Amino acid sequence: MPPIRAFAPILARNGGGALVNMLSLASWAGSPGFPGYAASKSAQWSLTDAPRTGLQEQGTLVVGVHSGFVDTDLSSWADAPKITTADVAERTVEALANDRWEVLADADADADADAETRQAKAALSQPLHAETGR
Repeated sequence: MPPIRAFAPILARNGGGALVNMLSLASWAGSPGFPGYAASKSAQWSLTDAPRTGLQEQGTLVVGVHSGFVDTDLSSWADAPKITTADVAERTVEALANDRWEVLADADADADADAETRQAKAALSQPLHAETGR
């Protein structure tokens, strides 16, 4: 939130602009192996969404980029499909150009509608099913 607080007044004085936060599939779907990461990304999603309406009034677009694994040195350990940094950047610029406040970017996003990030977002509106473990 400090970057938003720091830049919002500057953007307002200049007629608006955009702020982009890099989030994750983990914003919506946690992993037992990384609960702290999921919690932090979920909190960041909320901190991206909360100022959106107020900043929209000053002409500032707040964009959240949700992705699966991005092909970087940091994710080199993961044996999973990855999206390239260039693809993430291209989709983000496209969202900015079209005033879209959300980017769903993962390695399979062009393949069909069952891409992992889209599935996680769609599951948010589904009933919860608790597993008993018995």
